[in-house]
Amino acid sequence: MRIMVKEMFIYLFRVRRWTFDVRRSYLTIFAMLYALYSMPLLAGENLIKNGNFDEGKKTALHWELADGLTSFYEKEEGHGRIVKMDTQVERQQALAWAKTFKADPSLHPPKKKPISKKSYGTIGAVEGVMLDSELIDAKPGQNYKLTADFKGEGKPFVWIKGFLMHPTRKTLVDGYQTRLEPHSASKTKWQTFSIGFNPTKNPRITKFKVRLYAYWPNGLYYFDNIRVEEITKEEMEELIAKRSEVHP
Repeated sequence: MRIMVKEMFIYLFRVRRWTFDVRRSYLTIFAMLYALYSMPLLAGENLIKNGNFDEGKKTALHWELADGLTSFYEKEEGHGRIVKMDTQVERQQALAWAKTFKADPSLHPPKKKPISKKSYGTIGAVEGVMLDSELIDAKPGQNYKLTADFKGEGKPFVWIKGFLMHPTRKTLVDGYQTRLEPHSASKTKWQTFSIGFNPTKNPRITKFKVRLYAYWPNGLYYFDNIRVEEITKEEMEELIAKRSEVHP
């Protein structure tokens, strides 16, 4: 009997020890996964999928379709595929085509109607031309850096649009925005500009996206190499300081 009791105690000890080891293993795995999730991305990792627009055969993957009248994906030597926007398009033609194109993107765009470069009857004088990226998950408290290359007739905007879940409609609605606006413009020379931003200063923001936007003066605008990356608090402060600089 004593032998049986002893063996039973040994058995129970081993079971408890095995259970403890399993629990410890699960806790270790959980801790590793949490650490991986909490780690910042590799330096320079771009959160914008296909930020250089080169992925995709006929169109740029992970971006809106270009309509072929006001927005285009084109090739440029030394840059690969880029985005071109034409804001010198008659407004009513642009709006009508946008509606038609949304219903059937396979249709060919109409021939552009002639209109004066100084006319206020263009799409650039009112709504402007825009092209959006896919949505990105917003990490709570994270600072980000937006960088873009552009050239063109004037100074375009690159918007960051943040979204939150509407409590009753259960759909994403606008809740945050900021923009990158260059302090100078060149019709022929590519320039690179950056800003820092933090969409979760409003803690309800869960998603954000990039919007390329051109408007006035009428003409052609070009975009390339759109980047969004995670940055440190110190890097954010540096970008904020540069943003406040006065440029001629």
